[in-house]
Amino acid sequence: MKLKYIFLLLLTVAIFSCSDDDEDEKDNHDPVAQAIIDDELLVEFLQTHYLNTDKRVDTILNNEIPLYDQVEIEDVTIDEIKYKLYYYTDFKGLGNSPSRYDSIQSTYQGFLLDSTKFDENLSFTSSKSWLSLRSTILGWQFGFPFYQEGEVVIFPDESFGYENTGKGILFMPSGLAYGNNPRGLIPVNGILYFYIELGAVRFIDTDNDLVIDSKEDLDGDNDILNDDTDEDGVPNYADIDDDGDRVLTRDEDINNDGSPIFDDTDGDGIYNYLDNDDDGDGKLTIDEDADGDGDPTNDDTDNDGIPNYLDSDS
Repeated sequence: MKLKYIFLLLLTVAIFSCSDDDEDEKDNHDPVAQAIIDDELLVEFLQTHYLNTDKRVDTILNNEIPLYDQVEIEDVTIDEIKYKLYYYTDFKGLGNSPSRYDSIQSTYQGFLLDSTKFDENLSFTSSKSWLSLRSTILGWQFGFPFYQEGEVVIFPDESFGYENTGKGILFMPSGLAYGNNPRGLIPVNGILYFYIELGAVRFIDTDNDLVIDSKEDLDGDNDILNDDTDEDGVPNYADIDDDGDRVLTRDEDINNDGSPIFDDTDGDGIYNYLDNDDDGDGKLTIDEDADGDGDPTNDDTDNDGIPNYLDSDS
């Protein structure tokens, strides 16, 4: 019994010791320095590993072509910290590519650099197959857009799958993964790689205004949180009236093609849904509400069938 208690005591000390080490690492975390360390480790890994005939990562033993010569590199800057995301494309796919704000249906396997597998989903029909990229790690958000969805195949038993899917491997530093927050088998500052296959893409339109979220990134900085045309504190992707002119964004689809993008009544290069003076008459759309009912779309002073806010000669 005494030996049992001694063993338990030692085990407890070891656990707390490891826990303290993790806490020390978290407390002393320098993300800029860690990004440099991670990239050095990733480069070394890619230079010493290759893809075997099964398209799996393996250690170079006989002068095989290193992965470093086969991957592409994407520079990603988050909070002014520069990271490098490495990705290998086995097949690009044939359909749509997602943005970091869309949902995807995918299969994947995740590994540490020591080949420890920490997660996987091998079925397109599992509950883990559909994911909102916005809720995933940054390495996925910036990596999956390099691939395209596949084509749906219906099998004789009426189940489905995909062919011609986008396939590849994403290699990412800890700063684009879970950082200094350990997660299951993933340690503090864990560098990860994923085998991925992209089955389908679902474009997301959060505010249902007929402009998908990725198109609400007006300044092209890959961040839809800082685009707010009418400066009302609600980003465009969540704002049903992007320009604050009291005409709903979805109702600025003048040509009824299913999208307000490209509708520009006054030809000033600013689409109506972003233009607070749609007809360019010098009078704000919001002020063309002649009857004061809060809706400029039903005011037609000259009865020509064109609402005042779209009529430069009203």
